[in-house]
Amino acid sequence: MLRGFIFWRVTKITYFTALLLSLIVLVVQVYRLSFIILGLPISSSFPFFLSWFVYYSFFFIPDGILVAVALVLHDLKEKKLLQVMESFHISPYKVLALFSMPVGVFLVLSFFFSFLLFEEQVSFATRSLLIKYKDRLFENLPEKTFLEAGGMVVYVREREGSTLKGVFLKYRDSVVVAERAVYEGEGRFFFRKGYLVTKERGKYFLMSFDTYRLDTEERFSAQLRKKRIAKERILNLLNTAFIPILFLCAFFGTLKLCRTHLQVYYLIALFLVAHQLFIFSLKVTL
Repeated sequence: MLRGFIFWRVTKITYFTALLLSLIVLVVQVYRLSFIILGLPISSSFPFFLSWFVYYSFFFIPDGILVAVALVLHDLKEKKLLQVMESFHISPYKVLALFSMPVGVFLVLSFFFSFLLFEEQVSFATRSLLIKYKDRLFENLPEKTFLEAGGMVVYVREREGSTLKGVFLKYRDSVVVAERAVYEGEGRFFFRKGYLVTKERGKYFLMSFDTYRLDTEERFSAQLRKKRIAKERILNLLNTAFIPILFLCAFFGTLKLCRTHLQVYYLIALFLVAHQLFIFSLKVTL
């Protein structure tokens, strides 16, 4: 009965904590992307939210283990259940074995998902969201108005369906002035009859064209980057390796050092911050 109680409580608190931490980080991200998310239908934003919660609920599992083990063990201490177990000659190491069962399940799952879930997938969903927003914006460009988005400045004198007339576009060090243009989606413009001004090595060059296609590279930036995935796989495995470390720190720290809830919260905060700082330093290093 005690085994089932510990298994259920640790599992529940672990996953709830991982979801809560992912939600907190999401709130910050949504604040940065609010103009995009509010400008698109919910169906367009759903892949972004799904990939976010799937990845970060996995990423924060070590922190969830830390919180769950510390809280459940302290709860057993407060209810004098540990003293009762000691009276029946149940050592702390047997209690440790009871806690290791749910922790072991999360360890195996995290190891498995380390090869499947990557932050790059969240970045991919974010970039795809940005492209959808730009597509929606450029497909409905207002007439006689300068519009700035994604590092581009666009002006259209007149619209006829999908055809733009009297177009001015500035992107990076290039300026395009054309009689007509069509936005083809995914950051691609097709111009007819105009002039292109480019800057190379500090000098400006002017050329005329009958047709010109400009690709603002969103198609390439919206692809999963294999090199980054390889690095993130290593980061995932190192993050998974923290599960037994944080488990032992939470167990023995709570058992030996914490007498009040406040001390448990201090212990959790200390190791949670230390873990995230270490993971952040690894991200910078890799």
